[in-house]
Formats: sequence, structure tokens, C-alpha cells
Amino acid sequence: MTKETRKSLLIMLVCVVTVPVLLFKGCTSLGKTIYTSMDCDRFNIDHIEMRTGIDIQQIQRNYCRLSSDEREVSFKSLKDGASEMAYAQRYFTWDGTTFSATGSNPETNWYASLDTISNELYFRLNYITSE
Repeated sequence: MTKETRKSLLIMLVCVVTVPVLLFKGCTSLGKTIYTSMDCDRFNIDHIEMRTGIDIQQIQRNYCRLSSDEREVSFKSLKDGASEMAYAQRYFTWDGTTFSATGSNPETNWYASLDTISNELYFRLNYITSE
């Protein structure tokens, strides 16, 4: 094996190892940025999805209020008919007046509701620890 061949193999090996590691680190860093994002514009929907596990699609934002320990967001759901009911049944339970869901994790307590009459999709996230 010549010196040039060894050099080429070493460069290829470094690239094969380095590129996936950098890609993984970048994706992990982006996920952490979204999860800790305290902004009503950038990553707002992704942040809520990561904290609650509820997929949010086909919406128009009504309002967003943000404080150091709470986020309150309301969306107008653009789903209708059977697709809205399938969505509601997948993520929410019927509580007599609206569809609602609650949950928590070590950093967040959250409440979500879907009013199928007004098509309002509402989220309230209470942050337990400051990040």
C-alpha cells in the first residue's frame, strides 16, 4: 500500500465517521432548541407538539400569550367534518362540552382542548422548571 493510498483511506475514514457525528449533534441541538424555545413565532407549533405529543396541522393562529412560566395559545382548526372528528378522537377525550386532554412531564404540565363548534384548538402549557 502506497503512502498516497493510506492517506486517501485515512481521509475517507475520517469523513465517514465525522459527517454522521456532526449530523447527529446538529439534529440533537435543533431538537433542544425547539424544546426550550420561548417564542410565539419561531418553532411555536413544534414546541407545543414536542411538549404535548399532539400533532398540530391545518391551523391558523388566533393568539399566543407567553410568560416565564406559562404559554397560552389558541388556533383556529381548519379541519372540518369527519377529519376533525377523527383528529379529536385520536388526541382528546370528550368531557361533556369539548374535547380535552391533559398531561405532564418533568418540565411541563399542559392542558389542551378542541371545541368542534367554534373550531378552536387551545393549549395552555405551565412550565415547572425554568430552563
